Amino acid sequence: MKKILIISSNWKFILLGFFLCVYCLYLFQGHERAMSEITGNQAMMIDLRSDYTVNEIRTFFEELKPEGRAVHTYATKVTDSIFPFAYGALFILLSAFLLKNITNSESNWIYLSLFPLLLMVVDFKENFNTLSMLSSYPDLTSEMVDSASKVTSLKGVLVNISMGLPIILGLIWIVKLGLKRMKIS
Repeated sequence: MKKILIISSNWKFILLGFFLCVYCLYLFQGHERAMSEITGNQAMMIDLRSDYTVNEIRTFFEELKPEGRAVHTYATKVTDSIFPFAYGALFILLSAFLLKNITNSESNWIYLSLFPLLLMVVDFKENFNTLSMLSSYPDLTSEMVDSASKVTSLKGVLVNISMGLPIILGLIWIVKLGLKRMKIS
């Protein structure tokens, strides 16, 4: 696994992950725009919320009407099944690139770059929960929605950590490069 991380954490794969993320975000905007046209309000997909209640989800699904729920189902089944692989690869490869440049390529610190895998798993669980709520509507239970809301909240925390990791590593790398330059001068 370490060898795969070292070899694949290069600008070509990082750029590919970045462009795939941008493409998925573009698709999400189209899905939200379609849902907003149906509701007449700004519609936000469930997984972009920080938490929610059964009444909020019922109201949201009522406003979406069958057409909007179909759009949300498609977005969750298709686009949001690709997106975790895109951002997961981006975060993992970017972190691995930075870690191999901060440490040496034989260091076990590179395994820290795999943290976003946890986020990916939680995102897939969230997608499953969203699809369950969409297919169960109007027969939503408080337990179902509360459980889904907790997973969505957990995903938010994991997103912040996964995005913060390459930022922190990037700052460490910049400081290391600056110190190296100061020694040379």
